[in-house]
Amino acid sequence: MVPPQLEQVRDSGPVGTVIVSIGADDLRWAASLRLCAAKPACDDNASIAYFQQQLADFSVDYADLLRRLATLPSHPRILINLYYNPFDVGAHCLDHLGLPSGKQRSLVALLDALNNVLGNGARTAGATPVLPDFTGHRLCDRSPYVQGPDDPAPFHPTPAGELAIALADDHALATPP
Repeated sequence: MVPPQLEQVRDSGPVGTVIVSIGADDLRWAASLRLCAAKPACDDNASIAYFQQQLADFSVDYADLLRRLATLPSHPRILINLYYNPFDVGAHCLDHLGLPSGKQRSLVALLDALNNVLGNGARTAGATPVLPDFTGHRLCDRSPYVQGPDDPAPFHPTPAGELAIALADDHALATPP
């Protein structure tokens, strides 16, 4: 997890654009993945309650961040990166890790809930939500944009995934707010 950098932005002088990548790590996503893999189902009451509490805590911090971004002196354009979907629920490359298609669908629903919070907050604050498209490049695909479970940073973007995110941001910047 990267420490907050808002004060550095504030101190750097006039800024035209701020791109915010926030989300899964802030929700302890890795713990949710491990819990999901270890349990018979990912959508049981305990797992959902855990995630909802994490999302509620995150929402408070996120609202505070959006308020602080609004106070930046140069009033830059703000892009909020939504979280990419790393799963191809039709593939079975994660079955041996305890994450078959049904569990992956549950995890995608959690990511959708996170993206709803991110997107709604962004729009309310006058920021631009940006969703990178990893279709055809998910974990089980031939050229994934996501690091696999045995990689140094599982479920994080590969360099190609980072480029896909940057291109989505570039496209958003080319579109008037």
